Amino acid sequence: MERSTWTDERLDDMVARNETRFELLHDEMREMRAETRAEMRDLRAEVREGFATINRNMMHLTIGMIGAFAALFAALVAQSF
Repeated sequence: MERSTWTDERLDDMVARNETRFELLHDEMREMRAETRAEMRDLRAEVREGFATINRNMMHLTIGMIGAFAALFAALVAQSF
């Protein structure tokens, strides 16, 4: 195995390359965090919309059931007279 000596210049070059790589990595991670935040905002909006739809449907069902029970009660009262 060949043994090489590391001069100050070579070490400085290696450190500079590593710093550049870390800067690129930080930039990429920053972009990924921004994308994740945007996707989570969209997902939360979709969930809110879904719950609003479920809530609206349940309200319609409840009103329909109350109406049906009222009509049934009225029919029973009318039949008993």
